[in-house]
Amino acid sequence: MSTKPLVSLTVTIAFSLALLKTIPHPSPVVAEAADKKPPPRVIGDRRELFVDRHLVDKLKGARFQLHHPRPAELSVTLDQPWEKRFHNGICVIHDGNHFLMYYSAKNRLAVATSRDGIHWIKPRLGLVELGGDRDNNLVGTSDGRLMIGDDKPLPEIFLDRRPGVKADERFKALTLIELPGITRVIGWVSGDGYRFRKLRETPLIETSLYGAFDGTESLFWSEVEQQYVLYIRYAIKVSPPNPADPNRRSVARLSSKDFLSWTKPRPMTFGSDGLLPADHHYNNQTTPYFRAPHIYIALSNRLAQARPALTRRQAELARLLPSRDDIPDPLGALIRDCADTVMLTTRGGTHYDRLFRDALVRPGPGPENWVTRSNYTLRGLHPTGPHEMSIYVNRHNGQGSSHVRRYVFRTDGLVSVAAGFTGGEMLTRPLTFEGGQLELNYSTSAVGSIRVEVQDELGRPIPGLGLKSSVEMIGDEISGTAAWDSTTRLADWAGRAVRLRFVLRDADLYSLRFHE
Repeated sequence: MSTKPLVSLTVTIAFSLALLKTIPHPSPVVAEAADKKPPPRVIGDRRELFVDRHLVDKLKGARFQLHHPRPAELSVTLDQPWEKRFHNGICVIHDGNHFLMYYSAKNRLAVATSRDGIHWIKPRLGLVELGGDRDNNLVGTSDGRLMIGDDKPLPEIFLDRRPGVKADERFKALTLIELPGITRVIGWVSGDGYRFRKLRETPLIETSLYGAFDGTESLFWSEVEQQYVLYIRYAIKVSPPNPADPNRRSVARLSSKDFLSWTKPRPMTFGSDGLLPADHHYNNQTTPYFRAPHIYIALSNRLAQARPALTRRQAELARLLPSRDDIPDPLGALIRDCADTVMLTTRGGTHYDRLFRDALVRPGPGPENWVTRSNYTLRGLHPTGPHEMSIYVNRHNGQGSSHVRRYVFRTDGLVSVAAGFTGGEMLTRPLTFEGGQLELNYSTSAVGSIRVEVQDELGRPIPGLGLKSSVEMIGDEISGTAAWDSTTRLADWAGRAVRLRFVLRDADLYSLRFHE
């Protein structure tokens, strides 16, 4: 990260950080005593994923299972003369019937487009003149200039989904002006995502927070909070000082009702780590999940600072190319650390939940994936088929083979509640719902199954909706419907506090939703 002469925010903490413990599996899966009953979770007809402990009260023989995406095809490679091998994709935006991928082309903002999120082209925008030629895919201003000099941090682009937003302001961008002791943020707007104009000359945001905006930011309109939310990177000085790792990259949050007036940055906390995360969160990539927008998914880029995976000899034998030539030891800088992608979640506020410390996307085979700043996931998690969703990951950073690759998950398939052949159970917290159908996203083996029991808030099976009446669910469905062999109507319990008991055998449960 760059070293900014800003006001210092110092957090002192010991480095003896315990590993996050997994959720305990108590032997009896029963409701708590009436005098300790928690308030019910009001879920209405919202879809709930199992990416945090929000709904889960107890597990017995079952577990939270993190699922890794499968690599798919290359999306974007660097094959144009105005591009450079030191490359990074920034974000993917789904705008109606097409996708836009913004990326760095020799530190100039470029764009690729796709109709399906799978096959990509580089449109010739004819906008920015470069070497006397406008036949390129560079994004800029309406009069054909770069939005900011190519020696400055790239603009951050966002699609404003607020109802009623002006057509010529649907896309928003942020650029930085760095002054001694302060960072200023300028706002831009566009109707097509290619041609931008300044929203106003004065800054939207001014802050003296140490290291603020020194990375890729995440901005969106939250339909749940009814405001704009912005997650930024900042730095924490650690103590005692460590010359090889003096600052910890972390995340702060700002919000605004009108995009013009913003709150001051508020530092995020990270599960049991508190304010000082155990890892460097280089780019947080926090966005609302498209099927459950009240849950924000952060596909955070975790940097293992000063932790090389390759020796100099290995890098030389692999003919790795130094990504910079303006520093004393370019090859040493290339292999000085490595990186991957981890998942965090938040439901608003200033707290990230860390259900897993495991990597979501590992570097994988090949020395090109073990160089600094590789394996960073672009901002955006999008549907690319009826049963799948995709993310996009930077690979081979700084090499001639540098590219962005698509990775594929099952729909809702980041995390499941899972049990093996011997079986397991999950009991929810008390909740209230709307509707009369229970939709489940699930998968079983040929001999596996899922059964569902509805209990009152004290844990007593509701007659006709108990385990004995539950119709065994076998198969693999994104939208399966739970059923009971009785005349009792689930709809009769809508609006009343209930618990759900899931009995699983060689099965995964990815999400649930009540509806009419």
